Amino acid sequence: MSARIRLLAAGLSYEEDIRVFTAVSKPVDTLRALYLGIETDDGFSGLAEVRANIAFLTLIPEDEVPGLIRVLVDALDWTRPPRDLFATLRETAAGHPAIARAAVESALVDGLAREQGLTVAEFLGGTWQEAVETSNCLFWSPDDVFDRLAERYVREGFTDLKVRIAIEDDFGHDLARLQRLRDRYGDSIRLAVDANGAWPSEIAVERLKALEPLNLAYVEQPTTIGDWDAFARAGRATRIPLMADENLKTDADFDALMRLGPPFLAHLKIAKMGGPHVVVDAARRLREAGVEAMMGQMNEGAMATALTVHCAMAIRPKFHELYGCYGLLNDPASGVHYGNGRVSIPRRPGIGLDFDARETTTLWDIERR
Repeated sequence: MSARIRLLAAGLSYEEDIRVFTAVSKPVDTLRALYLGIETDDGFSGLAEVRANIAFLTLIPEDEVPGLIRVLVDALDWTRPPRDLFATLRETAAGHPAIARAAVESALVDGLAREQGLTVAEFLGGTWQEAVETSNCLFWSPDDVFDRLAERYVREGFTDLKVRIAIEDDFGHDLARLQRLRDRYGDSIRLAVDANGAWPSEIAVERLKALEPLNLAYVEQPTTIGDWDAFARAGRATRIPLMADENLKTDADFDALMRLGPPFLAHLKIAKMGGPHVVVDAARRLREAGVEAMMGQMNEGAMATALTVHCAMAIRPKFHELYGCYGLLNDPASGVHYGNGRVSIPRRPGIGLDFDARETTTLWDIERR
């Protein structure tokens, strides 16, 4: 058997008002999307996307990601059938970065689902849904843009909004914006916030108390990333459920969260965990421990967003964050649609989107025999 493996790249930009800006990412004007394509001489074909410029999560510089994917590709035995590569990937890819594992596993999952005539959701053990509810996100922006986007999202049926906070050293400004949302939309919206690990333990407890009157669904990653003791102390000091995100990457992290148990929450992401099958397995472990989860993503293109939607169909989590490609202007993948606060994708085998490789640049194109 021989395999052709390609890595393509594209820079994806949002419309004018939408700009990724969080306490850890700072301003991001362009998403650096990578597309790994795998084709074999027996007709297998799989394609998947990961985003390279997420060093704030992976700690891997953007320009190193393609090479790390190549290292993993070179380590695999492509004379074996893709189904065998997939079955043993966790062992053979152990020690490789999650972003590289996510690229390879996602492309294999897409191709294997196509071979069986299944959507990825079905391949992962779930059932198909015509549409899935999703939140939308209010990143940091000037107040006029913030208010304009909030009005737009609510008008479009998004009743679940997450607000990025702790970007400025002005918690009073964060509180004022959140109160403005409550005053305008009342309990017709579910409101949450994400501090992206900006607060030391003592400050976190104080600020969580100040957030309690806003009736938040959860506060995501309020404490310093990696400090599970601070996360636990903060959770015990407030009645708002706390969600782990940047804290939650390794098996040891999941064990720590499961020891805490409910009402603590988990944010699951393909890019940080190493692939869709890894996510589904983690969700099942969490459910057994009584810990509710959110199926979410980085801000990513349509291909990665659609794969995340498939995962959401497979695990049926309590929360959904599937807005990653909302508002993108120049995506080479198409087929993701938003409406009435929901996201829909075509019911086709695999990930199921159309893809125009002419809108990308080839980084490398190799054959393995």
